[in-house]
Amino acid sequence: MIDGTGNVIEIHSPISNDVHIMIYGNNHKLIIEEGVIFKNGQIWFEDHGCEIRIGSGTTIEEANLAVAEDSTKLIIGKDCMFSRGINIVTTDSHSIISLETRERTNPAKDVIIGNHVWLGNGVSINKGVTIGFDAIVAGHSIVTKSISSNCIAAGVPAKVVKTGVTWNRVRV
Repeated sequence: MIDGTGNVIEIHSPISNDVHIMIYGNNHKLIIEEGVIFKNGQIWFEDHGCEIRIGSGTTIEEANLAVAEDSTKLIIGKDCMFSRGINIVTTDSHSIISLETRERTNPAKDVIIGNHVWLGNGVSINKGVTIGFDAIVAGHSIVTKSISSNCIAAGVPAKVVKTGVTWNRVRV
């Protein structure tokens, strides 16, 4: 569906009535692929030309997903598992200005989450972060820098604590 402001919304999975979609601005793109379960939270767009994509088979218990500032993206891979209280943003929302140069020092940056990523309860992911496939982020961690594939990251700020791992939705 394309609305009168150029926003493209493609939802291929039913999402809960407890997921609120807020769109401010024009030419945004929201794509939720097949098999996504999104139970509670908010999807937030601001400014113009931003994109949120949630890959097939991803499950989200509760999350705030926010893209703001022109042309920023939040891409979530396939078969991810997000717990409750997840917060992912592409911006600090307000400008920090250098007194020396009078220029902004904190522009928005994309967030990319690979396939088969597990985010524990209360995880926050800040702008500019990429998380590799098969990664695990421990509960209540704050991710400020990118995380490689097949590892566990934990802490504030999150740091890799174990490598050479994957995860399974089933307790084996």
